[in-house]
Amino acid sequence: MKSLSASIQQLRLREHQLFLALTIVVGVLAGLSAVLFTVAIDRTTRVFFGLDPSAVRLFVVPVAVSLITGLLLARVFPDVRGSGVPQTEAAYHLNNGIISGHVPLGKFLTGVLCIASGHSMGREGPSVQIGAGLASVIGRWVPLSAERVRDLVQVGAAGALAAAFNTPVAAVLFALEEIIGDMNAALLGSTVVASVASVVVERSILGNEPLFRVPAYHLQHPAELLAYAGLGLVGGIISLLFCKALLGARRVFLGLPRWTRTWQPAVGGLIIGAILIGVPQVMGVGYEHVDQALNGGLVLRTLVLLCVVKMVATIVSYSSGNAGGIFAPTLYIGAMAGGAIGTLVHQVAPVPTADPGAYALVGMGTLFAGIIRAPMTSVFMIFEITQDYQILVPLMVANLLSFLISRRFQPVPVYHALLQQDRIHLPSSAPQANLVPWTAGDVMSAEMATFSDTASVAEVWNRSRGGEAQAILIGTPDRLVGVVDSQRLAGAIESGHASDPVGSLVADQPVVHVHPDHPSELVLERLARAHGVLPVVARDDAQRLVGIITIGHILGFIRRRGDDGETAMLG
Repeated sequence: MKSLSASIQQLRLREHQLFLALTIVVGVLAGLSAVLFTVAIDRTTRVFFGLDPSAVRLFVVPVAVSLITGLLLARVFPDVRGSGVPQTEAAYHLNNGIISGHVPLGKFLTGVLCIASGHSMGREGPSVQIGAGLASVIGRWVPLSAERVRDLVQVGAAGALAAAFNTPVAAVLFALEEIIGDMNAALLGSTVVASVASVVVERSILGNEPLFRVPAYHLQHPAELLAYAGLGLVGGIISLLFCKALLGARRVFLGLPRWTRTWQPAVGGLIIGAILIGVPQVMGVGYEHVDQALNGGLVLRTLVLLCVVKMVATIVSYSSGNAGGIFAPTLYIGAMAGGAIGTLVHQVAPVPTADPGAYALVGMGTLFAGIIRAPMTSVFMIFEITQDYQILVPLMVANLLSFLISRRFQPVPVYHALLQQDRIHLPSSAPQANLVPWTAGDVMSAEMATFSDTASVAEVWNRSRGGEAQAILIGTPDRLVGVVDSQRLAGAIESGHASDPVGSLVADQPVVHVHPDHPSELVLERLARAHGVLPVVARDDAQRLVGIITIGHILGFIRRRGDDGETAMLG
């Protein structure tokens, strides 16, 4: 036994040492991938548009390239649409960090084409998915244990973001705050090592120049904090509008017939082409215009125009299914909104105020806190950009207000809401109580009857024993459409709709449900709002039924557990 225990300990030590070595390797490769991604976007943009693009080219390029990327995204790389951050979170939490090897390649190729063709999207989100995908492939090739592969994914994600944005500390915090959802994660050291290695690679290739040229900042008067508080309020409202509009537009595209998925990016390209003819400044990542806002190089009218148009362009590009992120557009919109408010304050304030560029800088962090909902990452990101402690107080004031407004009226963060639109539900980051007596998975029954949504109301009524059942599941075990109670069935029959498809009774009706790992308190609370039958659905597909819960199932579980306890005591 001692020999076996010693062998196990030795294997664990070897894997730990191997993991530390791979942390550096992954950091280097993630940095290289982010640098190559950035360079490829810049050079492809010049190929597509040249130095002074004509109106015809500004319109034609997004449409033509989107036709190509639409085919690639629909038929070759269906898993690489959108940002990449939500998909990385899903792989980390639900799939043990397993990311297919074709994902990094597909994200690189389609991301370069989409962003370089003028779509208003960012490179940081795709870089995260590329870095995480490379880490997953390496971890499984070595091979590491499933737990270590999962750990390596967030290391690769942090390394890629550190190189893409040249902010190693903010990248570490983003991995902990957003991807893992735990600021106390044990992988802090490994993530720091990978981020530093990645930034060293990035700076050795691209130089040590900062991403933005930021002038020195000074708080001119204590009353100026009121202006920054106002910026926080405005930033929260803009964040809320952006998230609601993005999710709403994406819902519209997802609701279209499946065969249109190939052409949806081209529809987005058509709209983007029309926008670029009038406002080419919203093309692609757009950091050169952010730099102008930070240095006071834009007038009020231009700042407002770019803020509004960039929001619209980003919503169109993302919701139509192109490959690119919202990280950079968030900073762009924040810089323009902050610069506009700073210009107004500078003109009308009765006390001395900072230049509009200072407000543009705070606006970047404010929108990041409101949209991405990672306030700690926001603070350290802006600090790494400026290397100036004086910006922290106004930044925290504005960030807090923006964050609170966004969370109050949009409880689900945008990355998680995007996953939920794809019927993927991440587990809550809140710690579970140790005294929870049971979960939904403990009491649910896998025996369940469903009725097709195309069946008539009368047929469902008759087959459910004339309303004897409290509620009826509509759909199939793989595609739950809804739940209808017997009273609603009876009402439909009485009103002359007996021949209507039963699916019409549950269309657009939210389904009260739980997941197998939900605790007893939540199960009871939702069962009280259900029609006596509570569906239990999978986390990776919220339309896939895994069981049902009724009061009878709960009472039966409690009785069985009581019998087991009595048996144990008698034994």
